[in-house]
Amino acid sequence: MRKRRLLIIILALIVGSLAYLCSTFMLPLPEVQAHAYVIGSDPIDGSTIRILPSVIRIFFNAPISSISTAHAYVIESNGMADVSASPGYISRTSSLELDIPLKAPSSLPQGSYEVRWTAVANDDGHTTYGLIGFNLAVSSNGLSGTPTLGPSTSNSLSDIQALHTTSILAIIWEWLARTALALWIGILVIERFMLSGSEQTTALVGRIKRQTYSLQWLCLNTLFAGELVTLILRSSNLTQAFNIAQQIENGNNFSLASLPQLITGTNYGHLWLLRIALIALAMGLLYWMRKQKKSQPAPEPTQRITANVVNRTGPLQRITQDHATSTIASIAQERQEIEQSTSASSRVQRLLSLWLLLAGLIVLTQAMSGVAVFQLHISAIVFDWLYRIVQGAWFGGMAYLAYVVFPFLPRAELERRAETVALLLARLVPYLLSCIGITLVCALFFAEATLSTVQQLLNDPYGRALLVQLILIALALLLTIIALFILRPRFTHQALFLPVVNADLPARRTRQSALEQTWNRLKQIMNVQAWLGAGILLCSSFITFYAPPIVFPNINYSNPSTSAPATTTSIAQTKQVSDLSLTLQVLPGKVNTNNTIILLIADRSGTSITNATVILASNMQIMDMGTTHKTLKSGNPVYAATFTKNQAFTMAGAWQLSVIIQRPGHPSLQTTFQINVT
Repeated sequence: MRKRRLLIIILALIVGSLAYLCSTFMLPLPEVQAHAYVIGSDPIDGSTIRILPSVIRIFFNAPISSISTAHAYVIESNGMADVSASPGYISRTSSLELDIPLKAPSSLPQGSYEVRWTAVANDDGHTTYGLIGFNLAVSSNGLSGTPTLGPSTSNSLSDIQALHTTSILAIIWEWLARTALALWIGILVIERFMLSGSEQTTALVGRIKRQTYSLQWLCLNTLFAGELVTLILRSSNLTQAFNIAQQIENGNNFSLASLPQLITGTNYGHLWLLRIALIALAMGLLYWMRKQKKSQPAPEPTQRITANVVNRTGPLQRITQDHATSTIASIAQERQEIEQSTSASSRVQRLLSLWLLLAGLIVLTQAMSGVAVFQLHISAIVFDWLYRIVQGAWFGGMAYLAYVVFPFLPRAELERRAETVALLLARLVPYLLSCIGITLVCALFFAEATLSTVQQLLNDPYGRALLVQLILIALALLLTIIALFILRPRFTHQALFLPVVNADLPARRTRQSALEQTWNRLKQIMNVQAWLGAGILLCSSFITFYAPPIVFPNINYSNPSTSAPATTTSIAQTKQVSDLSLTLQVLPGKVNTNNTIILLIADRSGTSITNATVILASNMQIMDMGTTHKTLKSGNPVYAATFTKNQAFTMAGAWQLSVIIQRPGHPSLQTTFQINVT
C-alpha cells in the first residue's frame, strides 16, 4: 500500500511537471513585474522636441495607485520653476499611465525641462521615483555630450536599490515575518498530518503541547509586528520620495504622513488590512484554545505500577521490548494522557484545520500583494501562493521537528521510542517529496518569468539573490534525499533487529551505538535543513526588495530634427490577402494628435471593393495600451477612420493595426499592419 501511494505521488509530480513544460510551449509565460518602473514617456527621455505637448505622459510596467504624482520643471538661469498645472494623475484609459498637465504650453520658454515623478505600485505598495528630461528646441542645462534617449535612465535605480538603514530594516523585518509564517505553517502541517492518527504520535503531541503553544504564539506575534513595521517603513519611504520629487529637504527622519494614503489608496493597503484581521483572528483562536485547556481539571496523579507491560502493536513491525519496572510508571502515565486527550482530539483537529485555512488566506493576501503581474495573470498568483505554502511546510516543518519534536526523544528513550520515530519518518517520505516537487516547479516558473537572459543571474541584484536561493534549495534537496533514502531505511533496519539480540551481549551495545549514530545524523541533517530554509527565506526577502529586471519596449529611439518642417504623410503599406490587395496609410502617424486611417481594397483585376465591412483594432506591439475598435462600412472607394489622440497611438513606437474584412458571400479575411508612430 505504501509503495503504491509513493508511486502515485511520484507519477503525479511527473505529470504536473510535464503539463507545466508543455504549457510553456503553447502559452507565453506572464511577464512578472514587481514595483512600478518607467518604461516610456512622451516626450521621450533625453529627446529634443519642437512643440511642447499640453500633457506629459509617463508609462509604467505595472499598475500604479492614485497617490502617485509628478511635477514638471523648466530650468532657468536662477533655478527651476514648476510648470505643472496640477500634480500628475492616472490616465482615465490606463492605470499604467501617469499624466502631467502643463501651464499654457504655448507660452512656456524654450530650454531644458525636467519631470520628477514618484510612483506607488498599486499591488505591492513599493515606492519608485526618478527623473525624465527633455529639451524644447534648445538645451539650457549647460551639459555637454549626447543625451541617452529612452527610458533606461528614467528610473533612479541606484537610489531605489541602495542598502541604507531603512531598506536594511525593511529586508530584516520582511525576513522575520516570512520566517514566522513559515514556522507556523510547518507546525500546523506537522501536527495535522504527521503527528495524528496513531497512539504513539498522539502521546508525543501531549508531551510537547506546552512548547508548541508558546512557539505558535511567538510566530503570530512576530508576524503581526512584522506587518506593522513593514507598512511603517514603506510609508516612510513614500514620504521621503515625495520630498525628493518636490525638492524638500527633510533629512533621514522617519515620517508617517503618507500612512493613511498607503492604506486607503492602494490594493496593497486593502490586502494589508485583511491580512492583519486574519492574523488577529488566528491569535484569538489560539488564546481561546489555551483558555479552554486551563479551565479543564488537572489529571489525577498516576500510581506506581510494578506489573509487566503488555506488548503493543502498531502499523510497523514491533521493534520494542519489555522494560524494567522503572519505566512502567512513565508508560502508564503516557497511556493515561492518551485516554484523556481522546475526547478532545477531534476538536483539536478541527482547530488545526481552521488555522491551516487562515494561514492559506494570509499567504494568499501576500501572494496578491507580492507579485504585480501584467493583466493580473492568475498563474503567477497561484505559483507564488504554492511557493510560500510549501516553503513553510518544508522548512518550517523541518525546524519544528529538529528543535521541538525530536529533542523530546532523548537518547535514553530512543530504543523504546524507535517505533514512533520509524512511523514518523515513514510519513515524512510522501510529505517531503510533494514539497520538493512543488518547490522545483515554482522555482522554475519564476526563474523563467522574471529573467530574460542567463547573464542576469550574475549582472542583476535580483538575479544574484535568485541564484543564491536556487543553490540553497539544491543543497536542501540533496540533504532531504540523503535523509529519506539512506538514513531512514538504515534507522528502520537497525531498530527492527535491535530486540533480537540479548541485552547482556556485546552485540546489543554495538547495535545500540549504531542506532544512536544514525539518529544523530538524522537530527543533524534536519538542523541544517532548518538553517538552509532560513537562508532561502532571507533570499526571498532580497528578491522582494530588488524586484525583477525591468523589461523595456524594443524600440530604437531617434532624436527628431528641430529644423525639419512638420510632415503630414506616412509611407503607405500594401499587402496581398487571399485575392484582395490592401493599401493602408496612417496620417500623420504622430502622437498627441488625431490620426486618420486610409484603406483601399481592390481585387486581382484592380477593381475597387466598396461593399465590404472593415473592422479595425489598434494596440501597441510591445505593451498593452488598450485596444480601440473602429467599424467601417461601404468604401467610396476609400475606407477612412479617425482615431482621436486619446483613443490610439498615444505613445511613440511600433503599433499593430488589425484589419478584418467581411464581404457578402465571401469568407472573412484578416491581416495585421505594423505602424511606427513618432
